[in-house]
Amino acid sequence: MKFKKQIFVESLVGLFSFAVLAALFMLTVVLSQDSLFRKERPVEILFDNAMGLRVGDVVSARGVTVGKVKQIELKKDGVHVLALLKTPVHLRDDYRIEVLPTSVLGGRFLNIDEGTYANEPMRAAPKLLKGTASIDLMDAATRTIEDIRKALNEGILEDFKATMIEVRKITTKLGEGEGTLGKLLSDGRLYDDAQSVAANLKDISERLNKGEGTLGKLLGADDQAYEDLTATLASFRKMSESMAKGEGTLGKLVSDEALYLEFQSLLREGRATLDDMRETSPVTTFTSIFFGAF
Repeated sequence: MKFKKQIFVESLVGLFSFAVLAALFMLTVVLSQDSLFRKERPVEILFDNAMGLRVGDVVSARGVTVGKVKQIELKKDGVHVLALLKTPVHLRDDYRIEVLPTSVLGGRFLNIDEGTYANEPMRAAPKLLKGTASIDLMDAATRTIEDIRKALNEGILEDFKATMIEVRKITTKLGEGEGTLGKLLSDGRLYDDAQSVAANLKDISERLNKGEGTLGKLLGADDQAYEDLTATLASFRKMSESMAKGEGTLGKLVSDEALYLEFQSLLREGRATLDDMRETSPVTTFTSIFFGAF
């Protein structure tokens, strides 16, 4: 009797343990969103660098979770990533598969870009798909900071120090009144001269505004001086036009070639007469002196 009771108790304990294990198994399946009855399609992708991708990370297509990373294996030709897809994807010739960061804080997921819809879908996907290297923002930021630090150490900081030393020298010279700018800042006489020049300019501008002087009259509200100047310029223009047409004595001298030739001939005759007078004047003078003595 005791033996049968012991067997019954052990059977109950065994059944309870089996139920607990079955419940844990089902809970694990539900939490992992895996189903024993759902058909999954294995897809193998080759990457040069997995960039921190882990087993169990999500596989996404067009913002929808379509599967999970099942296996990651490092081989001679690169990193082989095995993904199990619960939802089929239709790849095209320009497809793109890359590892992207989940957030700035960390984490990765596998993103599948099926390609341009204008292209025809691939009739048969290759056994091994090719992954594309993506830009890691954190790595790029780290490299940029490192480059900046290296550049500062290699010369920019030294150049900045040298520049500050030169600036300090210039400010010291200005403070001591050296150079033109230093004298302007420190010499009171230059300031007084500048004030005097400014006062003179102010006086000139006031006189011009009042219409005093020739320039003031030209700039004044009275247009008489402007009209007189305009009339004078018109007269000069008329005279130049008359001369260009050959009108008047001066115009004929300018435009008539015959008059110009006669004028040249007259000048030559006058020059010859003067030369003759110069040659005969010493003889006449000597004769007058000699007979004057008697």
